[in-house]
Amino acid sequence: MTLNSEITICQADLSDIDELHEIESLSFSPEKAASYEAFKYRLEKFPQWFFKAVLDSRIVGLIDGSCSVQPYITDELYESGGAFDDSAENLLIYGLAVHPQYRGMRIAHRLMEHFIGAARAAGKKHISLTCKESLIGFYESLGYSCHGLSESVLGNVVSYDMELYL
Repeated sequence: MTLNSEITICQADLSDIDELHEIESLSFSPEKAASYEAFKYRLEKFPQWFFKAVLDSRIVGLIDGSCSVQPYITDELYESGGAFDDSAENLLIYGLAVHPQYRGMRIAHRLMEHFIGAARAAGKKHISLTCKESLIGFYESLGYSCHGLSESVLGNVVSYDMELYL
């Protein structure tokens, strides 16, 4: 598929939750995908860090996260009531996902670039995320470095902490 229309990256809101959660469910295993309730919590508590990619009025991708005094993601941060602090300098990315029909169009790159720009504009100093070993190169291409094995074992997946200093 080629990109004939313009992709718009903008803040998501609760009215987008069904489409966002569908993309999440198509992108991650059931054990690793965020629950509908987790998405609702994130959209209510820190919507400023939840962005969507829109193409021809359809949501085709998402990126979401929150700020924390913790520099890296731990499993308890994936659920409500974690160590969230919007005044903290660390920004943690929980998910980056693109609908399978729209992969290979650099939408993930655009979402990440938007997120990094928003983080810089907000004065954040550090972004981190977890990923599978097969995605380390993708994140390194965006300027991230691998910090090593993650403490997060959500979904019984071996993950690596990736970080970017702004």
